Amino acid sequence: MEIVDYAVLSQQVFNEINPARHVPNSFVHTLISKYKQFNDNIYSVPGEFPIETYEGEKVVNDAVDFMKSQEPLPVIVSHQGLQRAALEYAEDLVESGDFSTPHIDSQDCTPAQRIARVMHWAKMAGECIEVGSTTATDIMASLIIDDGNEERSNRKVLFNRDARLGGVVCIPHSVFGVITVVDIVGGEYEGASLTLE
Repeated sequence: MEIVDYAVLSQQVFNEINPARHVPNSFVHTLISKYKQFNDNIYSVPGEFPIETYEGEKVVNDAVDFMKSQEPLPVIVSHQGLQRAALEYAEDLVESGDFSTPHIDSQDCTPAQRIARVMHWAKMAGECIEVGSTTATDIMASLIIDDGNEERSNRKVLFNRDARLGGVVCIPHSVFGVITVVDIVGGEYEGASLTLE
């Protein structure tokens, strides 16, 4: 069994974000390769257990169309405070085991509230969650595809034009293998955050 270095994986996921934002079309080939592994709603990779998806291959087409039409966006800079906020929520998910209310932790805090504990964020505060994928490319692809998420909220956070700072954490989970949390904000104020959404 391969040993995962979660700190390295976290950095690798972060390293996937800026190329996808700055040259969106560069990720299209990766998405198309995912499409080829679908049979209706079943996603099947040789050597791995088949996965039943919510939307099937059409959601990959949607992601490809999005990336082809997406304009280049500014770079996101890594921020240690956001890594701490992401870690706090990831650990809460592992401890509570409650995935029924995404982004709301066991203390009923939202991403904006958790982030406000580590920095005075500006313009926007958003969070992405990915469960089960074990490589940086697969995690990024999953977040962009956003299967089963009608609002495509993971994708919207990653490609928010105001996003400027981010933090990524990947940690182990006994059932799902890996949990990835990405926290992103539009900047940092010296004063208080404008809102807590």
